[in-house]
Amino acid sequence: MQTKTLAGKTLDIVELLLQVNFNAAVLLVLISSALSMFGGAIYFEDNSDLYGPLANNLRLMMFYLSLVQIAVYSFYLYGNSPAAVAGLGVFLLLLTASLGFYASINQIEIDEKYAELFLYAGASHLVYGGLAAFRQDRHGGSSASKGH
Repeated sequence: MQTKTLAGKTLDIVELLLQVNFNAAVLLVLISSALSMFGGAIYFEDNSDLYGPLANNLRLMMFYLSLVQIAVYSFYLYGNSPAAVAGLGVFLLLLTASLGFYASINQIEIDEKYAELFLYAGASHLVYGGLAAFRQDRHGGSSASKGH
């Protein structure tokens, strides 16, 4: 079967673009987590005087987030489980709302870039993981494109 439908080719291109975007989101989460943990003001504003002791809570959250990101990405690569990626996407989207709640409870302003990061990474993970899981189900349990 040499002829592949235009829709199939288009879906392959879309999946490739989503995969590149997903990998960029993974790198962005890991890099921004490291910058946040070590107090780098390259991506996030340096509000350590504003946060006071609560700054360590955000740093610890970012540390745990980077560990979860590494674990889910590894599970995805070695366990061939795109559903785990979609699940992390849902978690990151929920974290966006939780961060706003955390800020209101503690009466502090949190850099909006945290919410932007979680929204971007969550949407990237959810869309890519969802599409990869859908294609995996359609192809009988094998990954449609294993070019991680």
